[in-house]
Amino acid sequence: MALPPSLQPQRCNNPDCTLPEGGRCARLAEFPNPLADCPDLARAAASPEPSRETASLSAPWSGRHLDTVDVERLLWRTPARLIAVLGPYNAGKTCLLTSFFLQLANGQRASFPYRFASSLTLHSFRELMERASQWTGETGEDIVQHTTVGADVLRPSSFLHVGLRPQDFRDERHIDLLLTDIPGEWVKDWTGRVDDVSGKRMAFIQRCDAFIVLADASALMGAAGGRTDNETSLLVRRIQEMTRDMRPRPPLALVLSKFDRVIQSVLPPAPEKRTERTKWGELANRLRRTWLALEDARREQMPFSIFPVSAFPHRMALGQPVGVMEPFTYAMEHADRRARRKPLHTLPPERAQGFATLRLWRDEP
Repeated sequence: MALPPSLQPQRCNNPDCTLPEGGRCARLAEFPNPLADCPDLARAAASPEPSRETASLSAPWSGRHLDTVDVERLLWRTPARLIAVLGPYNAGKTCLLTSFFLQLANGQRASFPYRFASSLTLHSFRELMERASQWTGETGEDIVQHTTVGADVLRPSSFLHVGLRPQDFRDERHIDLLLTDIPGEWVKDWTGRVDDVSGKRMAFIQRCDAFIVLADASALMGAAGGRTDNETSLLVRRIQEMTRDMRPRPPLALVLSKFDRVIQSVLPPAPEKRTERTKWGELANRLRRTWLALEDARREQMPFSIFPVSAFPHRMALGQPVGVMEPFTYAMEHADRRARRKPLHTLPPERAQGFATLRLWRDEP
């Protein structure tokens, strides 16, 4: 019996291509998604339109960023953790997420209480890692591509997924971790004035288990430090306002990103002293408005801590990130303490096909 078209072996007319064997596309610069776009790549016996039976064999996820509908389904099915990674444009949000995934997938967990198990957005992570691996180390060069502003307001694809297993190998739980990867322009709109558009984009805020807010340490110490401080303080106050009715209050981790660029003038204090303003020297003066916002959050029983982080101090072949796992460890430790809804058990549809048939088999007495 012939294989369906989706399972036929791939072939490529380009002699330099190694994609069918699991390598790299020779025309990656022209086609970021070669499986869908590259004209040289084909199936050995592709048909113009797959049958209904063939279409049911495809996975129900694309491997790219999840949209709000995908996230809503996942949150209802499992006791997933949702951590919002927020900050102004060019604060280093996507670099932090990329570096976190690289360390986690490589087993460099430090004190992070989980190990890597899976990812529904592995294709997006792979693209970020490939871009980061091409960075030459020049300060003015983008390490990863900036998160673009999508046109879809109701279903923005703004979430990354990591599946986790507890560090104890006898504990067989699978924990879904969702991380936001949204443009800094959206964050700025939301902190300035919440209209219908920004409200829909940021509707996930009141479901978050923790917040990681980034502030560019090098920008704070530079000529634009006042603007960075103001944008960060407005963001902290907006989070404080939107979570006022949540119990317990979700924690906030303030990440001072790109810290390797200011380490010559500012030495970070010991971890137990990082919430003390007097321990940060000149950087505390540059964070005047932000520190006042954090103190107000503390008075409202919203825990916070500050983390100096350098996601990419050097190009990948020459150095390791510094402090990347610490804010995620802090966020997950607090998120694990929150009460969880039981997973929602939904019945599979009638005449289920493909992946859904596994649920029918599982539910049989």
